[in-house]
Amino acid sequence: RNITVTARVGAEGDAQAIVRAMNDQFYLEWQRQYSGFSLQPDGNMRDQADFQKSLLANFLLALLVIYMMMAVNFRSYSQPLIVLTAVPFGFMGAVIGHLVMDREISMLSMLGFIACAGVVVNDNLVLLDRINQLRAQGLEIYDAVVQAGRDRFRAILLTSLTTFVGLMPIMAEQSVQARFLIPMVISLAFGVLFATLVTLILVPCLNVLVADIGQRLRSLRGPAPDSYDVQLAETKSDSDFK
Repeated sequence: RNITVTARVGAEGDAQAIVRAMNDQFYLEWQRQYSGFSLQPDGNMRDQADFQKSLLANFLLALLVIYMMMAVNFRSYSQPLIVLTAVPFGFMGAVIGHLVMDREISMLSMLGFIACAGVVVNDNLVLLDRINQLRAQGLEIYDAVVQAGRDRFRAILLTSLTTFVGLMPIMAEQSVQARFLIPMVISLAFGVLFATLVTLILVPCLNVLVADIGQRLRSLRGPAPDSYDVQLAETKSDSDFK
């Protein structure tokens, strides 16, 4: 037997909050009373669930493509991972922003998450590219990290601050026409600001850590033979063959 229940949500109501409350208060009790009972959302709730699944799959695919592009450019498997570490902190900043602004996370908030991920990845790329340039000039990893932080600190910080300040008027807007954009803007603004502050500390530390781990692994394998040893070994093998 199927029973369809429909309702209209008032102007001040929240459909997601109502469904969550119904699941928490009644769903388990109904399952105990009626065997085989199941509750399936329809309409906008089902559309939102389908949208979230497709959005997550496409977002993971985009991250994979970004990783492969950076791996080819940097010729490294570890450095793209260092760049992508800023993405979770952007999500954390977006959640904190919703708590500060007292807003529910919606589908538009998730679109703001994705936009935030692209911006914070760019900040990490700028810093990591400068570190690689200094390393190519012969600087040690610690000196390169410190110098890169000094060289790119102002550019990264000003980019994030101007983004946040530029989005503040939309966050403060009360008109009906702009209200639906506020969750997406909150995700982008607070995510970029929070991730940037973490990036300026985390990315240099991870670079030093990865370099230290690589050095320890190379020391465990032993020193590589120099060209003289290789030529001497080839000469001996040729003489033995003759």
